[in-house]
Amino acid sequence: MAFESALARETTSSCNAGTFGFSSALPGADVIQSKFLFRPWLLGLLLTLAQLVVAVLLLAPEGPFSFRYESLVQHDGFWFGNIVDRGYQTIVPPVDHKVMEVSNVAFFPLYPYLIRLVHHIIPLKRDSGWLSLGIIVSNTALLIALIYFYRLMRLDYDRRTAARAVLYLCVFPTTLFLSAVYSESLFLALVISAFYYARAARWLSAGALTAAAALCRPPGVLLIIPLAFEYLSQKEFQWHRIKPDCFALLLSPLALLGHLTLLRWRFGSWNVISKAEAITGWNRRLTLPWNTLLYSLQHIGSSIGYHGAFEFVFTTILIALAIFACFRLRPSYAIYSIVSVLFITSWGDLKSAPRFGLVIFPIVILLALLGHHKAFNRTYLALSAILAAVSMVVFSQWGWVA
Repeated sequence: MAFESALARETTSSCNAGTFGFSSALPGADVIQSKFLFRPWLLGLLLTLAQLVVAVLLLAPEGPFSFRYESLVQHDGFWFGNIVDRGYQTIVPPVDHKVMEVSNVAFFPLYPYLIRLVHHIIPLKRDSGWLSLGIIVSNTALLIALIYFYRLMRLDYDRRTAARAVLYLCVFPTTLFLSAVYSESLFLALVISAFYYARAARWLSAGALTAAAALCRPPGVLLIIPLAFEYLSQKEFQWHRIKPDCFALLLSPLALLGHLTLLRWRFGSWNVISKAEAITGWNRRLTLPWNTLLYSLQHIGSSIGYHGAFEFVFTTILIALAIFACFRLRPSYAIYSIVSVLFITSWGDLKSAPRFGLVIFPIVILLALLGHHKAFNRTYLALSAILAAVSMVVFSQWGWVA
């Protein structure tokens, strides 16, 4: 089972495989005509197509084409496919080659149920059909994320800087997860568009998007913190200027509460998600960030291959950039960065941190600002492209990336 998608509204696009013509409520028709957005989009698209072709035809394990194609589904992709196919269950053996038997309730519902919704529109066969629908959903979400990212950047920066930010996201070291059967691209689209509408003071739209983000990934509910600060800053922290539209931000925790209530009704426990996360194999338990960092540093050599060192170094860079954001970026962006990094480092280990950091868009903005310097620009593009290629090779060989 697998998922990934491509959609297209304006000529902006994603760093991943497909795109579909779409046009309606997305911002700014000038995006389609802008060479500043089109060029990085086209480069990202070509890079992704090349990655997919190489992964399926050259790197995937020997077997028929359908088997090679399904190698694009890894790790979390099996879980999402399981939810699409069977719904939430308490104890679910994910796939034959996995030794863990853990609950699929650890994964949030929006992404897999969106796949199921698309299946009603495009009724493909299961397994490879789920994969194709997942690819469509993921890349569609990525395209939307890039459109909104460009428009959000244009509120504060020139077109060249905005285009550089789009390009930097497309060649991010773990960018493959924006095209794979993972929920990162959908979450990124929801987060960036929520900030875009918050900047436009369209709080009902922003609140609805944060509610969707809360149903997409666990840190989605935390969007209420930076967006509440954004709301107050637009009101210049004058309490008499606060209007009823501020209550739209409560849609996020209400959405999460609704999901937890359904799980409580179904499985008889309010903390079924945390129980699933703590099962052997994931071992994720809420803890203080410095405990996570200390544990990861002490066990940096115990991970297979380079993973321990890569995850620790990557997280250290994320922390440094999040702190830097406090001095260079809009306060609400900096708060989102800090809150996201705190969330990533509060679960006992740094496994998947390079993937989780992919959705912290202010980090990419900072990198794009540093990219004004030619030396940094060339170094980032070269290094990130190499890491992205290595990640794709490892991923296509059924290896662990993040």
